[in-house]
Amino acid sequence: MNDISELNTVSHRPLLKTKRFSSLHIELFEQILLGKTNRDINEIYGYSKRSHSVVDHSRKVMYKLLAMENLSKKDYADRVVYPREYCFWWKKFLEKHRDELFKIAIKPEYYSKQE
Repeated sequence: MNDISELNTVSHRPLLKTKRFSSLHIELFEQILLGKTNRDINEIYGYSKRSHSVVDHSRKVMYKLLAMENLSKKDYADRVVYPREYCFWWKKFLEKHRDELFKIAIKPEYYSKQE
C-alpha cells in the first residue's frame, strides 16, 4: 500500500458494505439519465476517475426495469449499453416503476473508517 495511486483510490472510494440492490443504484442511474458523464458521477459520489461502479450499478437498475416490463435482456442489450442514447425511453420506465424499485431497494450501508 505504499503506491500513491493505490492510496488515492482507496481514500476516495465509498466503502460500500451493500452488495445487493440498493437505493444508491437508483440514484446513480438517475444521474446518468440527467446527462452527467460517468467521470462526473464518479467525482460526485467519491469513486476513482476510472471506476466502473457507475456502469455496474446502473445496469442492475436497467435489468430490473426490463424484468418489470417483461422485456428480454438480449433484445434490449443496445439500450443497456448506451443508456444515454435512450434516456427518454428509460425515464418512462423509471417513472412508471420508481415506487416499486424503492420498495425492493435496501438502504446502502458503508464501512466506517474505523472498521
